[in-house]
Amino acid sequence: MLTHHLPHRITSTGARPPRFVVLDGLRASGKTTVAPILAELLGAELIAPEGPGFELLRRHTDTTTNVNARLHLWMSENYARSARARRILESGRSVVTESYFHRTLATHAATGATHLPPVDWHTALIPHATYFLKVNAATRLARMAARARADRTGYWSRLEEANLHLTEAVYQGYDLTLIDIGTASAREVALRIAGLEAAAAGTSRLPAARHTPIHREELP
Repeated sequence: MLTHHLPHRITSTGARPPRFVVLDGLRASGKTTVAPILAELLGAELIAPEGPGFELLRRHTDTTTNVNARLHLWMSENYARSARARRILESGRSVVTESYFHRTLATHAATGATHLPPVDWHTALIPHATYFLKVNAATRLARMAARARADRTGYWSRLEEANLHLTEAVYQGYDLTLIDIGTASAREVALRIAGLEAAAAGTSRLPAARHTPIHREELP
């Protein structure tokens, strides 16, 4: 059961070191809605893909069917976001973001990438925690349908949905903390994660992930 008895804001000042927290999950699982609420509760900075330059490249790449161009664009963005998160942590503030390397690799496995590059965790910032938001299939599909009506889904999202088992196979290679949303509101989900963060140790660890290239033919 989700608790409602947490403080309004959990700061990263004092003895508790700042943390890098990632929200992950399938499309329409609630990441974008939960992330700003969680950042407020933790007193953390919320960071997203940066700037009009990236957005212009993303929009252009999304109009093509070149999966490798799209994959490497997002890998590059993740490394850039990693560097930004590191600078913020060094200033003493925690960081919340969504859809980091795990999401990039998982979604592009489903959209046709034949080779998924390993993440260089010697240079990329390792999350202190990555929370995988799980929403029931009926709710997620209803959200996807609403997005389609609003013209916010396109070629890439439809392609991933058709091969969702490949997305899930890549996710299974990572050590992610499952958050089963059930009927909880976005704020209730954020409160639950904030509670886990309040109880967590302030040390980082390497994700339990494959560090060798994953080829499409290796996926089920």
